[in-house]
Amino acid sequence: MVIKLNNKKTINLFSQYLKYLVEKLLFFRVVIARFFIILFRKRRDIELLHLDYDKEYLFETSYMVINYRFRNALYYQFGTNKTLEKQIKIFDLKNCDKEIDFVVYGFFDSKTYKLKFEPQLSIENLSFKTTISNLNLKFEQKAIPKLAHSQLYCKIKPLDLKFQNFKLRRQKIKISNTTFNQNEFI
Repeated sequence: MVIKLNNKKTINLFSQYLKYLVEKLLFFRVVIARFFIILFRKRRDIELLHLDYDKEYLFETSYMVINYRFRNALYYQFGTNKTLEKQIKIFDLKNCDKEIDFVVYGFFDSKTYKLKFEPQLSIENLSFKTTISNLNLKFEQKAIPKLAHSQLYCKIKPLDLKFQNFKLRRQKIKISNTTFNQNEFI
């Protein structure tokens, strides 16, 4: 928790530092586990399996979906953000740069890819109109039928419930089985 004082100073509490430390330890735990998995492989170099993202037909307010897959990657870095996600990353084009450095870190190796995307299309909400041609609509007004007659009267009598005393009788169950040997069973 950050406490702001009147003179614009902030006080960071110990819980923030502890949370940051735990997140870093969990990140390094996964990286070290992947490191030992790659250590015992025959081919340890980073191999690009696929990297897909849309370059055309982007709007200013759209989202960028980057679908990537690498072999022998420890972790990934998009700009300044490090991540352990292996498959899909989604960015809002309003909040990110038009060119992102995508760095893949592997076993004592790293590869850098420059991802460029520029929105080319835009939608003006005020002037965006659609036209529909050859549309014929005919509306007919129909009366709603009455479900009950207006002079029909229904009266329900109050229910009288009478309970009688009853008892449950338990009967003992006997299970009798005959013993047999294995030869009789076969």
